[in-house]
Order: sequence, then C-alpha cells, then structure tokens
Amino acid sequence: MNQILDYSPNKSNKSSSGSDKIVRFFAILLIIFALCLVASGVYKMYARNSDNSAGANQQVAQAVINVEKQESTLKISVTHTKAIERLIYSWNDSTETVVKGTGENTLEKEIPLPAGTNTLHAKVVDVDGNETTYEEEIVAENGTDIINPVISLTVTEQKKLKITVTDETALDFITYRWNADEEVRLEAEGDKKTIETEIDILKGTNDITIIAVDSSNNTTTETKSYTGLTNPEITLTLSADKTKVNVAVKHENGLKGITGNINGQDFNVSGVEEGTTDLNFDLSLEEGVNKIKVIASSVEGTETTVEQEFTYGSDTNTNTVDNNTSNPDDNNGIDKPKVIAEQKADNNRKLYVELSYEKGLKAATLQLNNQNYDINIAENMTYANFELDLKEGENKILLTVVGQDGATQVLEKTFTVQ
Repeated sequence: MNQILDYSPNKSNKSSSGSDKIVRFFAILLIIFALCLVASGVYKMYARNSDNSAGANQQVAQAVINVEKQESTLKISVTHTKAIERLIYSWNDSTETVVKGTGENTLEKEIPLPAGTNTLHAKVVDVDGNETTYEEEIVAENGTDIINPVISLTVTEQKKLKITVTDETALDFITYRWNADEEVRLEAEGDKKTIETEIDILKGTNDITIIAVDSSNNTTTETKSYTGLTNPEITLTLSADKTKVNVAVKHENGLKGITGNINGQDFNVSGVEEGTTDLNFDLSLEEGVNKIKVIASSVEGTETTVEQEFTYGSDTNTNTVDNNTSNPDDNNGIDKPKVIAEQKADNNRKLYVELSYEKGLKAATLQLNNQNYDINIAENMTYANFELDLKEGENKILLTVVGQDGATQVLEKTFTVQ
C-alpha cells in the first residue's frame, strides 16, 4: 500500500519542461511564416506601384499636324510615328469630311479655302485608335464660298412649322414641298443671309423636303417627317324659319370644350364628354341682327374661332364665316358682296365658290395655301362662280371681293380633305 501511494514530484516537472519546448518551437515557426507573408505583400505592392509609375510616365505618341494657307486653298500635312488611319476635317459647324490613310505615317490633303473668317477643325486617328486634334481660326480674303446653307426646323406654339435657313455669305433661294406635292420657292431678299417662313403642318404624318441654295450654288437638302394636328371644324347654319342657328362642331380625335357669345351674352356648352368627336346645338335668335361667336378646342390643344352675323327672319348674313380670325369691319353698315365657298358634296376635293353683288363686282383676289391666283371679273358683272382643286389635309383660302362702290368682303377659311 505504501508503495502504491508513493509520490514523485521530480517526474512531473520533467514532463512539463518537454511540452514547453514543443510550444516554443511551433510559435517560432508561425512568426517566421507571418514575416514571409508580410514581406511578399510589400514586394508585390512595390512592384505594382513601379509598373504604374512607368505607365504614367509613358505618353501616347501624337501626330504632328501642319497647316499651310495658299492663295485659295489650304494644305494639311500630317506626320506620325505610327500608320495614319484617317484624317477628319470640317469648317465651322459644317459636315465633317473623312480622308482615309494609305497605311503610311504621312498624309497630305489640299482643300478649298473658304472666304472670310472660319474655324478649321481637324482630327487624326492612328491605327491604334489614338486621336490628335487640331483647331485654328483662319482668315482668307481670296478664298471661295464652300460653306453650305444651314437649315433649322422648329414647331411653334401655334403648331406651325418654322423654317429658318442661314448662310454666311448670301442665299439664292429655298424650296419646300410636302411629300410629292408641288414645290414652293422662296427667293432671298434683303441681306440675303436668312430666309424664314412659317407654314401649316399637314394633317396626319407627312414628309417635308427643304432644299437651300446659296449664291455659290452650295446646296443643303433636309427631309423630315411631321405629324400635323387638326383644328376643330365649326359650321353655323340658319334654320328654315330663320329664328335660330344650328351650331355643329367636330374634331376627329375629340373635343375638349365649346364656349361662345351671342349678342354680348357668353355661353358655355357643358357636358362635353371625353371622346366626343361631334356635337350639335341650337342658338335662338332675337329680332334684328344677331352676332354669334363660337370657340371650340380639341383634346390636342388646337382651337378654332368662328364669328358670324345673322338677321332674324332673313337668310342674308352681313358678314362671312372666318375660321381663324376675327370678323372684318362692317364698312359703316353699307352692303357688301356676298361670298359662298363650299366643298362639293359628291367630291370634297373640289371647292365651289360663288361671288355676287347687285351693285356690280369690280375685282377679286384669291390665295390658296399661300399661292396667289388671279380671278377675272368682267365689267358690270354681278355674279361669278368657279371651282378650286383642294389637296389632302388642310387647305386655307383667303378670298377678297371688291364691289364697284368700293364695298369689300373678305373670306378666310380652312377646308379639310380626308
């Protein structure tokens, strides 16, 4: 029993000492490994920074562009350490011209020199896609006019197309046409550097082509597509008993609102529901002359105004319908020639016009879609009629009729062909 319980502290200390040596050995190995990792990371960072510094210090080779002004031309010379892919140049804001390289590291191009003060923009692209740009303002007294006219197209708040054409020297003329219609030609006037006009945009989607020619025969052509909006149509019809007027309003894409005035009293047509394309209502007349004004707006934002006078119990109107402007004056109450313009029921491409005045017709002028036409009025004629061909879309007429006594009647109206 005593031998079993024998305690020997010396054996225990010896075993513990061996374990400590093993722990120290592994700890030293871990420290060495960590130091190796740190050293490797520092080296990689150093190598990367060295590469970046070297790349930053290395510049991309640029082309050398020289420009030599001659009597009426300009010579552009390009040299490069690499093959030249192309030369691109333009004057001011005109269209760029591209000159392709031939695989050499030199390129020369002689171009016309424009008169006056102009800015040359040049760009050289090498085979690697690297670009070299050049810009210089050049003044030339003996140069030629090589700059094409500039065409600008904008839609106004009134839904018209505004055409503006400019040229740095002088314009000769411009033409425009819708689709395959006949061309309209406008000559340059004044300083001849600008031609500007506003025209109606045809109903539906249509292409307009504008051609601008300057005094040196430089030509610019532009074609663009526009979708035209239509105005509401208003028709005023006197009833058979001459005591009321029927008002018919329509618009193909929908009406928005209808207001008006009769003999100084305003009215508003309520209940115009969304999607309503046509509406009819009657206005009762009073004894004497009745002045009626109707204003209709569409969901597209377009608007039409019609003003007309009706006499109670009579089918003679003292003024005529005007779909776009206010009434003409009343000529101090004197009689006026009578004008009737209606689309034919069997062919709405034909406009039937009647002119009559018991005191005798003296003269008449007609403008259809901005084109002027002569109307021959024989001496002592009191009645005349003729037909006009209308084109698809909106057709605007402005008809002025003068009587032998000087009384004048003006009809301005828009007719639509669908």
